Amino acid sequence: MKKIALSLVALGLLTSLPGLAATPAPVPAAIASHDGPIRIAVIRNLGSDDNTTQFVAGAIQEGKKLGFKVSTFLSNGDDARFQDFVNQAISQKYDGIILSQGRDPYSTALVKKAVDAGIKVSVFDTAVNGEIPGVTVTQQDDASLTNLSFGQLAKDFNGKANIVKLWVAGFPPMERRQAAYKELQKQYPEIKELESIGAVSSDVQGDTANKVGAILAKYPKGKIDAIWGTWDAFSQGAYKALKENGRTEIKLYSIDISNQDLQLMREPGSPWKVSVAVDRKLIGATNVRP
Repeated sequence: MKKIALSLVALGLLTSLPGLAATPAPVPAAIASHDGPIRIAVIRNLGSDDNTTQFVAGAIQEGKKLGFKVSTFLSNGDDARFQDFVNQAISQKYDGIILSQGRDPYSTALVKKAVDAGIKVSVFDTAVNGEIPGVTVTQQDDASLTNLSFGQLAKDFNGKANIVKLWVAGFPPMERRQAAYKELQKQYPEIKELESIGAVSSDVQGDTANKVGAILAKYPKGKIDAIWGTWDAFSQGAYKALKENGRTEIKLYSIDISNQDLQLMREPGSPWKVSVAVDRKLIGATNVRP
């Protein structure tokens, strides 16, 4: 099982997302001599937010370069639907399957089933337990992402603040970010977590905005210093709630980035201070490469 770690970039107010280029590997003989187009299924257990759009675009673009036919499937955080998509791809005999955001306890069995069917598999931020020969596993350095984003929050508030955390359990990157966060809590004992909220749904931004709005009603001005989002889709909802409730004195720090995020960060008086991210398009492309 091959593991690939992906680099990260930090983005602050008025910064731009850098392009990360890579030289594609030579096309293997088995691909060059394949009878008919190679069919790849990209199956992602999230919705169609900007990050997903970038990830999928990278996979499709790289696939076209290699002459692959790439199909994409999004399950909106619905684990049953995700598993159904994978089983359909196996039964339809795709040549390759790329999985993103698959969770325990089902992902390992799905990957083994695909491999046993002779399908090449690459996974990103997916829970795969143990070594599975021939499977490529990619993930971000989530500890560094957490250290940079939360570290900037700690620096800005001199190590003392009351915060709300936006997080959800069960997804591998979220679990890694939570583990790094717990270590940072030991380092910054005067940063107090007042609330922790988050859910993955078909409308993450709207649902998060409603949850944050309820928290803002609970805590008057001066009681919350900052919001730390472990995913920018959460942070988009938090931003909406802060603006709608006139609570932009609360500063926003995040992980992941999109064009929408950059626009929000550039708005006059924006409370969104920092986001730290990996180039999602590069991730999608990397998972397609042979």
